[in-house]
Amino acid sequence: MHILLIDDSSSTRSLLRTLINSGQSQRHDISEAASGEEALQKVELGEISLPEVIIMDINMGGMSGYELCREFRRRHSGSSSLVPYVIIVTANEGVDVIKQVLDAGANDYMPKPVNVKILHVRLLVAERLISHAKSNDGPKQNGNGLATAATNGTLGPREELITSAFEHSEAPMAVVEAVGLDPTFRILYTNESMGFTTKFTSEQLIGKSLADLEAWTTEFIDMVVGFVSRGALLSYVPMWTRTRQDFQVYLSFYPIRHGDDPITHYLVIHHL
Repeated sequence: MHILLIDDSSSTRSLLRTLINSGQSQRHDISEAASGEEALQKVELGEISLPEVIIMDINMGGMSGYELCREFRRRHSGSSSLVPYVIIVTANEGVDVIKQVLDAGANDYMPKPVNVKILHVRLLVAERLISHAKSNDGPKQNGNGLATAATNGTLGPREELITSAFEHSEAPMAVVEAVGLDPTFRILYTNESMGFTTKFTSEQLIGKSLADLEAWTTEFIDMVVGFVSRGALLSYVPMWTRTRQDFQVYLSFYPIRHGDDPITHYLVIHHL
């Protein structure tokens, strides 16, 4: 993917550049800008092509990350090319920050200091969603939750690589149903890592709701439903699992989009 890093700290940009391609078999094409104004100018003048993914800081000299995100959306939301997938990096955490990030038009956010494993998971999710948007017709699921197109050998090399990465990712992932005013978040698919984390097999997980696995409070359910009703992203939320060991657990909900259709499914990533 083509990734644009925007941060007024050259050391931060250098660190992110190193982390992004660290240990990766396929390297990403990375461009840089030291400010929002410079980024907009470089894209406008064609010095760099419109990136697929933008990773930007919130607090920069000149335009803030929020302002820059809104400006990118304003300039390119009507273009024939895909709108960049925006990840905002911030030292602040909490639901209020997530809401501000989403309201600005970002797709995701990462807390500082950036964890390399979380960064790679975020980029994997971005790559899958971008690939889906380009094809505009994601692979259908068979009864076991595996991609039918992949098992039939009808995917191209890029799609097969992404499907394989999802299956074998160390990050526990699931696809869940999110329909109606009171979604149960029924699990339609999990990878092997999700089974390892929850101590259930894939067969045991599929068909269950996330509420069967997580000790959800009423307040948390109301918050999640509020985000789901808007088709919004809900990222890096602390959870306590009923099967938990001695570690903190987080969940991230990524809407799976099909054009302008209402959001009915979410990709859920289970963080340790």
